[in-house]
Amino acid sequence: MAVVAFDRVKAFVSSKMLERVVDAATSGDESRLADLFELISKIAPARYHRESFRDLAKMVREDAPFARVFRRLFTDLNPNCRQKAITNFFVNFLILGRGIRDRKEIELDLHLPNFLVISPTMRCNLRCRGCYAGDYAKEHELTFSELDRIICEAKDIGMYFFTFSGGECFFRPDLLDLWEKHSDCYFHVYTNGTLLDDSLVERLARLGNVAPMVSVEGSREDTDLRRGAGVYDKVIDAFHRLDSNGVLFGFSATYTRNSAPYLASDQFIETMMDLGCKAGWFFQYIPTGGDPDLGYMATPGQRLDLHRKVTQWRNTLPIFLGDFWNDGPYVDGCMAAGERFFHIISNGDVEPCVFAHFAVDNIRDKTLVDVIRSPFFQDIREAQPYDDDDLLCPCMIIDHPHVLRDAVARHGARPTHPGSERIVRDLAPGLDRYAEEVHKCFDPLWQGEERERYLASLEKEDNPRTLGKFRKRLPTEQRTG
Repeated sequence: MAVVAFDRVKAFVSSKMLERVVDAATSGDESRLADLFELISKIAPARYHRESFRDLAKMVREDAPFARVFRRLFTDLNPNCRQKAITNFFVNFLILGRGIRDRKEIELDLHLPNFLVISPTMRCNLRCRGCYAGDYAKEHELTFSELDRIICEAKDIGMYFFTFSGGECFFRPDLLDLWEKHSDCYFHVYTNGTLLDDSLVERLARLGNVAPMVSVEGSREDTDLRRGAGVYDKVIDAFHRLDSNGVLFGFSATYTRNSAPYLASDQFIETMMDLGCKAGWFFQYIPTGGDPDLGYMATPGQRLDLHRKVTQWRNTLPIFLGDFWNDGPYVDGCMAAGERFFHIISNGDVEPCVFAHFAVDNIRDKTLVDVIRSPFFQDIREAQPYDDDDLLCPCMIIDHPHVLRDAVARHGARPTHPGSERIVRDLAPGLDRYAEEVHKCFDPLWQGEERERYLASLEKEDNPRTLGKFRKRLPTEQRTG
């Protein structure tokens, strides 16, 4: 673990305990996994993480399906990637970063996000249908020094996890030097996979703190249809290289009306696991880019099918899965506008979300803290959860589209690429109809069992803001505290 991490947390965690965590992570002894989680629980400053890691230790001892995800990390990753995943992600990001942010929030009187999404380039060798990055300007990219400054500022307020997107990140070889310089952080990188050749994957293995998430649309036919002929085979080659080098990697899939049947199938997820994926991210198609198409969106019924399927897979398969936007209960609803993250694009403009292409501020003119204080962002955060307490419908773009329209109008937010204003103008009636149908699908499920499950999870939380934010939308008879 980097010295800087010890320096930042010595006020509330002993270096001796951290050294024990590093030792357990480095050993690669699978039998020590439960003990490792117990150790991490002991250094956690927040009750939520203390109890969550104790629960993980218990699941490991009982060989629960979800715990097998972590067994795969111990057995399949090379020692360097395993150690960085545990110390940088679990310890620095989840545990120590929370402690730093809790202190900084009191000092600054400001809610702080726990990670950033950065798109350092919008250049790409592919032109995928419906890609949100397709029409961004390619000029005036953030420099290495500007990216370095952003990450340094982020660490000062307790962020150690960064998602890099684009464009195609690996068009910029200097990013590997950036990730190496910040060896105490963990970087989650979305990529089309076509540039992941042998030398690049070998360097990722040496770095250890970078996890590529490779885009795939499901079958060869669906992938090549959206991304171009031959892309599927290149993705499979990239998976094989990453797996053979012991790098942590996963898949990223856009859930559309066309791809939904296959992506929600056991065949798809089993194929991804057989290829070595330890994680997978499902993203609903959002009608953005140069040719936004409401008809390309998965239907509300297809979205509900995915939610049920992901729930089933989590209970049976050893792979970590993220389901946007159906996973609202796991992240307390919408994460945008600095609630948990915001998006910095290649020219420095700051968007509330990677799919909400509007900005008021530019990171070249302001600090991260200044951006988080932005009235545009604060307005969006204060409205969360939007309209009701159904966290299965958390999105201000497709589940509560009037929220984005109102915020953009109220603060004069500018479009960040040509045509992005269409989502708050001519697409508005269609999105309103979509949102109404989504709620018809998900509200009964939320009211039937999902709300109670979420309320039970809040019993671990000792942050009054998290509790208060949700309770303001609860039915009167369920409000407590």
